Amino acid sequence: MTEFQVLKHIKSQMESYTPSEIAVAQYVLEFPEKVMEMTTKQLSQSCGSSEAAIIRFCKRIGINSFSGLKIELAKSTNIEETKSHDINTLLSFEDNLDTVFNKVLVNTYQAIKNTERLFSIEELERAVNAFHKAERVYLYGVGGSAVVAEDFTQKLLRLNYLAFQASDIHVQMMMAANLTERDVLFVVSTSGQTKEILKLMNVAQEKGATIVLLTQHGKSPARKLADIVLTISEEEHNIRIGTMTARIAQLVVIDALFVALCMKKGHGVYEQIIHTHEVVQRMKEEED
Repeated sequence: MTEFQVLKHIKSQMESYTPSEIAVAQYVLEFPEKVMEMTTKQLSQSCGSSEAAIIRFCKRIGINSFSGLKIELAKSTNIEETKSHDINTLLSFEDNLDTVFNKVLVNTYQAIKNTERLFSIEELERAVNAFHKAERVYLYGVGGSAVVAEDFTQKLLRLNYLAFQASDIHVQMMMAANLTERDVLFVVSTSGQTKEILKLMNVAQEKGATIVLLTQHGKSPARKLADIVLTISEEEHNIRIGTMTARIAQLVVIDALFVALCMKKGHGVYEQIIHTHEVVQRMKEEED
């Protein structure tokens, strides 16, 4: 199965680079084979940037060193361009069902690998601590992001959290009006630019609540408003058929957050999970 493709990843993140990092990125994209044979000094001279900017660029894309970048470039340049193009073109009316299924698998796997490179364990730890201390948790997402928020709401309820989610932004705004500094607002926004999301975050900020944002990599207004940011890779920045790979990557982060919260709560969490399962199961049996 396809591994992390650094060239595709670099191209998708262009809007988030500083000017000096853009110079590095453009050179790497244009001459990947040359870069594999260079030192940081040679690359800095060729792209007109500094060695420090090259190291910052590597870290920006989730690679710890320049040598690590060269290894990933070697892997990427071994992938046939035509094959890569076919995989990235998810919707093609000439495909058979076997090809469709394979493309979805490969794109999903790629999104998870790219997210692994970008994800901050430090931010995850901060989020876990914020949720653990929270008196109440309010969750919100729009469209495909609402599905992710609902999934996390159900998980929090199993851990006996006071968790609230509303699909109607007006209801959510009313709830936000009652936020305090002891509460957490958890927002899922792939783009980080949705107007109603930003309005909701502004209210939460005014109330002093802790804002946790789950969003894709790159600059956005929502990032500036959030206290804690959980980042997935930017896979779907063009016209798309729904939020597909982004949603899967978001659910992976949600699952990691849920498991971490279970660990934070200690052994008593098993009793809570088993009890909620038994209550729901009893209801199902009564319906049958």
